[in-house]
Amino acid sequence: MKLSDYIANFIAKRTQHAFVGNGGSVVHILDSLNKHDDFNLIPFVNEQGASLAAEAYYRVTKKPGVAIATSGPGFVNLIQGIACAYYDSIPAVFITGQVVTKDLKKERKSRQVGFQEMEVVESVKGYTKYAVCLTEPKNIRYELERLWWEAENGRPGPVVLDLPDDMARAEINPGDLVGFNPSKTIPNKILSDLNIDSIKKALKNAKRPLIVVGSGVKLSNQEEQAIKFIQMLNIPFVTTWSTVDMFTSSFSNLIGSFGVSSNRPGNFAVQSCDLLISLGSRLDTHMTGANASKFATKSYKIMVDIDQSEIEKENGLKIDLPININLTEFFDRILDIKFITGDISEWKNRIKLWKEKYPICQPEYFVAKDYVDPYVFMDSLSKFTKKDSVIIPDAGGNLTWTMQGYEPRVKQTIFSAFNHSPMGYAFPASIGVKLARPECEVICITGDGGLNMNLQELGTVALQNLPIKIFILNNEEYGIIKQTQSTWLDSNYVCSDIASGVACPDFLRIAEAYDIKTVDISSHEKLNEIMQYVLSYDDGPIVCNVKIKSNQEILPKLSSGRPLEDMYPHLSENEMKENMNFLS
Repeated sequence: MKLSDYIANFIAKRTQHAFVGNGGSVVHILDSLNKHDDFNLIPFVNEQGASLAAEAYYRVTKKPGVAIATSGPGFVNLIQGIACAYYDSIPAVFITGQVVTKDLKKERKSRQVGFQEMEVVESVKGYTKYAVCLTEPKNIRYELERLWWEAENGRPGPVVLDLPDDMARAEINPGDLVGFNPSKTIPNKILSDLNIDSIKKALKNAKRPLIVVGSGVKLSNQEEQAIKFIQMLNIPFVTTWSTVDMFTSSFSNLIGSFGVSSNRPGNFAVQSCDLLISLGSRLDTHMTGANASKFATKSYKIMVDIDQSEIEKENGLKIDLPININLTEFFDRILDIKFITGDISEWKNRIKLWKEKYPICQPEYFVAKDYVDPYVFMDSLSKFTKKDSVIIPDAGGNLTWTMQGYEPRVKQTIFSAFNHSPMGYAFPASIGVKLARPECEVICITGDGGLNMNLQELGTVALQNLPIKIFILNNEEYGIIKQTQSTWLDSNYVCSDIASGVACPDFLRIAEAYDIKTVDISSHEKLNEIMQYVLSYDDGPIVCNVKIKSNQEILPKLSSGRPLEDMYPHLSENEMKENMNFLS
């Protein structure tokens, strides 16, 4: 049996798609996969797009996505998606072509031996769960089984198989192959004991308790259990960006998200609480602010996380009760326990006041003329999307405006590459999602800068005739970069807009060259009408250019070095005192 056929059979049993950047060193594996009638090979113009599509694929299927790229340049273009998968803990499988084994550099001092050779495993070892170069055909079963196991178990993440050309062509006897047994290979990690008594005591004594719902809840498929826990305790909670789609705005005790670019009520809550229970959140600097020692200083902090290294980051954040345990086990043990909480009615009333006083979309935003305010745009989008929609924002302002202003509905999915957050993520990710779930409404929210990064994939959506709704929030500049330059460089804009050398083409004309439907929104006048038209269009992809103003700000937003409660636009001293010093 040809080894590439064995790989193809293995993959085809576990997924229905592979996202591809073609090249000479992967022709055998692609040929083998193409023999499966029910398997779909999706060619991308650039391997980066394939890698991002594979990463997004898991987020809506719970099956690791597969991306394949040729050696050298092809592999390099995959790195973007590998990094996204690693920093968001997403299982994804990346297969790279490689030169024949005799031309591998190995211990030789030469810079390169084979044409387009790169040391793939060495290059990715810092941001993969597992990476291996196959040099013995007899090891293929073991390595494939281990790759999939590593991707999905423990803290999930990406894996890489580097496949030399002669290995792909080798003949094997499947009956002679040895499989992977994780119990014999992977040492068991000793996780901390679950200190129930300490949790009970903390909850009983707390006057202002708060739960943080982090991405680990989703990654461990514990959404229902987390909701049961929240409802059982009946105390307020906040979400990270990765879990905002678990709840609608009407969900009892929901405050909203928190962090450097989130909402005031959530930030007031984390900074005022006297007990913080973090479930599967890294509590990184995007959540705590640059100075983690200023985060939730009034609280006793309980952090539940599968990864001990996240609990012990040594970045200034002090955790009072670290619980290094899988959330599945945590909920299995804790949901049957009766907890006593005190009277927190005053705490809940204060949170209610914050939510009423500080909405994201302010009334004055609606009076904008000759452009579309992004918060008003999100308000409109929230009204007309379907219940099963998948909304994928890009990096920068597009991401923040979405996470701040979009209100999820039941069974909707919202995600981005939250931690690596590359410009250009949303569009290829949307392709991966639409192929994985063709029945769902897929909405891509990108910017002029983001779409420029992967503009070539308009050809992919056109050829596949994928009815993706592509919204471009277009201010013809790198808005977030300009905000940073305004803050630190006295508005000296360098390489951040048209005037300083950044190209911004007519996206609608380019889309039309691919026979893609286009529309334009330049004001609030017909915003809702055009929004409904775009969302109802199903005869292929549609591109909607949305004109937003230059230097459009993110509001509110944390200024560098300030604690979370002190967001820009800064409140008066009296208002800050009123919000933060309401309890002794």
